[in-house]
Amino acid sequence: MTITGLPMKTVDRGILAHAHERRGFVTVPLDPDDAALGTLEVFWRLLPPHGGSVDDADKPIVVVINGGPGMPASFYRPLDFDYEADAPKPGVLDRFRFLLRDHRVLIADQRGTDGGSAPLDMDDATLEARLVARYFSSDAHARDYAAVIDAVVPEGEPFYIIAQSYGGMPGMQYVGARELRRPRGIVFSSSALPYEDALGMNLDRRREQLRLNLALRDVVPDIEARVAAVRAHMAAEGVDPGKLNGLYMFLGKGVDGEWEPGLVRRLDKILGQTGAEIAHDMAEGQEEPSLLNYILSCVNFTAGHTDRTLALHARENVALEPWMFDETWVLLQTGQDGGWRQALVAGLDAEPPEPTPMPSVEALRDALTTTQALFTAAEGDAFVPAGAYRASVEKFLVPGHTEVRTLPGGHNAIFLEKGYEAFLDWTASIG
Repeated sequence: MTITGLPMKTVDRGILAHAHERRGFVTVPLDPDDAALGTLEVFWRLLPPHGGSVDDADKPIVVVINGGPGMPASFYRPLDFDYEADAPKPGVLDRFRFLLRDHRVLIADQRGTDGGSAPLDMDDATLEARLVARYFSSDAHARDYAAVIDAVVPEGEPFYIIAQSYGGMPGMQYVGARELRRPRGIVFSSSALPYEDALGMNLDRRREQLRLNLALRDVVPDIEARVAAVRAHMAAEGVDPGKLNGLYMFLGKGVDGEWEPGLVRRLDKILGQTGAEIAHDMAEGQEEPSLLNYILSCVNFTAGHTDRTLALHARENVALEPWMFDETWVLLQTGQDGGWRQALVAGLDAEPPEPTPMPSVEALRDALTTTQALFTAAEGDAFVPAGAYRASVEKFLVPGHTEVRTLPGGHNAIFLEKGYEAFLDWTASIG
């Protein structure tokens, strides 16, 4: 399908072939209210439990709504995951290591991402940001997940949902659509939530990143010298040293609070890489700015703001030291190539699009009476600080239907061993 302003890449149907996973496409409308606009295909994958098959009906299905926005599900488990070795490529995170012990996992590439679900060509100058914001946002993602669930999960079979990070927005849209199939339970883990104070949450995020940078220096006293050496190496290899700020992605992410060694290993790896290798790893690790993320962020959870306007506000109010890993540097680079992308971003900054429609807080609370929900905050979360998250959750709590827990391990905590144990304990408690 080709629509002016929404250029899409061709998807290789060969991705359907797999010896262990069940994969498929489900056809959905671009806009359910306007059939004339046509349809698109959403790519999904059903992952088998460890040592089992996708047909193991005694292993409940967990639908994972992944983070982003603008991130395909392959970032959570690669398309070329080595099932014979039961491991991803070296250095690649497999978020389902624990979850697949006792469950099957159903994932889908969110529409528009650089995967199998109508990937947008973000290098095409005909791209219209406001059309992307309208048709590729959380409300559309929620409907797409519903279509995938209907196609894959047999009618009457119980299933769970984990909505992590950005996934909280389509997760809330799903909960709010009362006509959709109810999961046995839904987990909102370190998730974006509707009706948050964008400026306040952004400052909380910045303060937590400052705290984590300082904690890193306590554990690694020579971190400033290490950072300086890596930046010098990057410059010698023809890579902008400022791109090292992309390593803010590593802040707080680890097992049982031990995240600093992983970040140091990343620094050491860069010291041994060529410029091309550095650029490849940064792109693969989502450390580079993403234009699709930028467009969808301003309509999903920063109403009235963009990442750039929020980044400037954060810098003015919370100062980081020059050596520190600074998310705002990355955000301020988005689209700044002197061409059409820069004009597109400037237009969004000057006049952010209307936010994605979302059910009211009252409607969402009422909808939560039809299922069980677990909200999990995470210690050391550089993206969704635990204290701020618990405060945001308060307005959605429904006695007898919702619970709040705090996990160790940073932003990915629900996928670590302690998070998995909490998930098992919660599912047992709700029956």
